[in-house]
Amino acid sequence: MQETTILITAIDWVFQIAALLIVIRVFVSWIFPRTTNNAFVDFIFRTTEPILGPIREYIIRLMGYRVPIDISPMVAILLLLATRYFLISFIQALL
Repeated sequence: MQETTILITAIDWVFQIAALLIVIRVFVSWIFPRTTNNAFVDFIFRTTEPILGPIREYIIRLMGYRVPIDISPMVAILLLLATRYFLISFIQALL
């Protein structure tokens, strides 16, 4: 039982940190342009791009054109929350 609680807590933390990094990326992109040679900005962009890149490409293919406002962070956070919920529910159902 204790191992399951630790696993659920770890999964929760991973998904919360991923969502937080995406929110930080949104604010950082408003303040610092991507061309800035800043280690923090580079870390945030490198960490979140594997999540946001495919979602952005899918949205572009779905719409047929580049959307003026990048909604991929919002979609990514919703997908992260849904995946977190289903993973935790699945683990709890196995007990």
